Amino acid sequence: MKLRVTIFLIVVCLYTENVIGGSVFIYNNLHRGHYLQVHCKSGNSNLGDHVRRPGAAYSYSFTDHILGKTLYWCHLYKGKDWQDHVVIISYESKQLPHRDNWVRWSVRENGIYQNVNGEENYHFRYNWDGHV
Repeated sequence: MKLRVTIFLIVVCLYTENVIGGSVFIYNNLHRGHYLQVHCKSGNSNLGDHVRRPGAAYSYSFTDHILGKTLYWCHLYKGKDWQDHVVIISYESKQLPHRDNWVRWSVRENGIYQNVNGEENYHFRYNWDGHV
């Protein structure tokens, strides 16, 4: 009987890990005519290059690891020939309030701003030179 309960609990834990997800939205809030290139990765996924015009967004969703080990980072490029570049940690489970988070990024001329789970305001996180 104990073995059945143990197996049942393992199955429930594995199932739970696969049904709770996170989402990231990256909004191009650069000036008119300033395109944004985004390339996001995790230890398991390479989401490729994506170019967004001003006012557009790039988003992705994923399964959040049950032990809080989910980590995604993104390379953001702007400017002529994409010369302005910054790498951001776009989603890190252990830095967020719970699993199943919505993280929004606003890419602006003066830096990169973050909003988690619908907070009222975006908060400054990165300069274009990569400093926080």
